[in-house]
Amino acid sequence: MGVKIVTDTSCDLPEGLWERYDIGAVPLIFLFGDEEYKDKTMSMAEFWAKSEKIWPKTAAPSSADFSHVFRKHIEAGHQVVCITVTSKLSSTYNSAVLASQQFPPGQIAVIDSQSLSVAQGFMVLAAARAAEAGQDLNGVVRAAKACQRKMHIYILLENVQYLVKGGRASKLSGILANLLKIRPTLGVRDGELVLLHKLRGRNAAKQRLLELIAEHFPAKVIAVAHIDCADEARKLAEALAARTGIPLDKISIAEVGMTLATHGGPKTMAVAAISL
Repeated sequence: MGVKIVTDTSCDLPEGLWERYDIGAVPLIFLFGDEEYKDKTMSMAEFWAKSEKIWPKTAAPSSADFSHVFRKHIEAGHQVVCITVTSKLSSTYNSAVLASQQFPPGQIAVIDSQSLSVAQGFMVLAAARAAEAGQDLNGVVRAAKACQRKMHIYILLENVQYLVKGGRASKLSGILANLLKIRPTLGVRDGELVLLHKLRGRNAAKQRLLELIAEHFPAKVIAVAHIDCADEARKLAEALAARTGIPLDKISIAEVGMTLATHGGPKTMAVAAISL
């Protein structure tokens, strides 16, 4: 019997690691009117084309979605550690907890990452490596939470209109900043998005993103996430490598899925790190 890792599609990992560690991802949902789609099942180009006609809404997976995945592992004789997107922005964690209660106690541990995207991916990968090393359920949970205490993520928005559309901006101060053509830089604290800076000009905002993540060095890992700006994300990774000394090929770059894109909007970028 081993421990299997399950997450949701808010999590972003480099290609190949999903299969390498047999990590399961329960898809979040996005909807164009009555048309429902699973996250990360559509090209970003098709997603933006559809969004020009009607802006999508998003939904968390149901408890049944998680239960289906959990049951497969439990019936195969495994235990499960499930790590979800922050509960402050989604009801995904609640769905996973509800699903876990359908199984005998001690078989499934559900963890609120209190983060998202590549930072959530750091926790998932830490758990997967602990499981591969033979750690029991409690050991895998400890590994994930040890990573959680050291991870940091900062997000650069082109503007805030998409957070407003998606209902994720209610607790951010200065939310009308985009009316002044200001690029907000956000952090994640205790699972909440918080406004850190309002800078004029995208270059200044990207520079501040570099400065924020550099405050946590020395660091073990860096990752960059983006929404429909792959070339710019690559240049940001190059700047991170030059500034920190971490080899460029050790900095993963991921394009997030449609659900996060609904709330972030095009040209959003994020940088995450695990401090030593």
